[in-house]
Amino acid sequence: MGILIRNLNCSINDTPILHDISLDLASGMVGVIGPNGAGKTTLLRTVSGYLKPESGSVEIDGADVRKIGVKALAKKMALVPQNYALEYDFTVLETVLMGRNPHKRTFEGDSPGDIRLAREALEKTGIASLENRTVIGLSGGEWQRMIIARALVQQSSILLLDEPVSNLDIKHQVGILSLVRDLVAGSGLLCVCVLHDLNLASHYCDQIVLMEKGRIVKYGLTENILKKDILEAVYDTKICMIRAEDGSTYILPEMQ
Repeated sequence: MGILIRNLNCSINDTPILHDISLDLASGMVGVIGPNGAGKTTLLRTVSGYLKPESGSVEIDGADVRKIGVKALAKKMALVPQNYALEYDFTVLETVLMGRNPHKRTFEGDSPGDIRLAREALEKTGIASLENRTVIGLSGGEWQRMIIARALVQQSSILLLDEPVSNLDIKHQVGILSLVRDLVAGSGLLCVCVLHDLNLASHYCDQIVLMEKGRIVKYGLTENILKKDILEAVYDTKICMIRAEDGSTYILPEMQ
């Protein structure tokens, strides 16, 4: 199961944001990068069905997302937004169990199977010891792992992450993205992840969607997109590419 986008155009408050976007995303970890205002978050929100496009289509397994019911869509696709707020002081386990709602009837309680899946997700995300903690007081890294665990228990085949490591320190950035990469590799998930850090995108993503001014500039294998000439043209700044002893490439702006 993947995402097929054809000739997608989207506006917000009568301002055109996305222009003629076409993509075929099948599997693996796909990074969405580009300068501020490139339309990365709008693309994810449109793919998720949250925003209605002016024209074009987004299909999952051959079905238009606009014609799929909310619960049915949540079984296929899980979105982890930039900012996720809770109105009440739930425990970590209670919050993760919210991801089971698409699989339940109205007012149906949590079954032993739901609780088992939630605890498995907490184990996978490395926060099983926090299940009885309230969400107030969680660190940024713990919070992100909890929200990813919540997405996992939806048992969706597509995971959309909008800047999942923004405002996290280096340790937690690496921890979150390593976790997601391992989950994708072990399950065949498709993960579409908006990132600002080009080095994180280079290290963790199999493919890259490079955007500028609401359009797709390039899409393909990471090593074919993250090149000096391409990045300098899109980001309008001089780039320094440094090759490390292990073969990794690091991308830095040239200081003025």
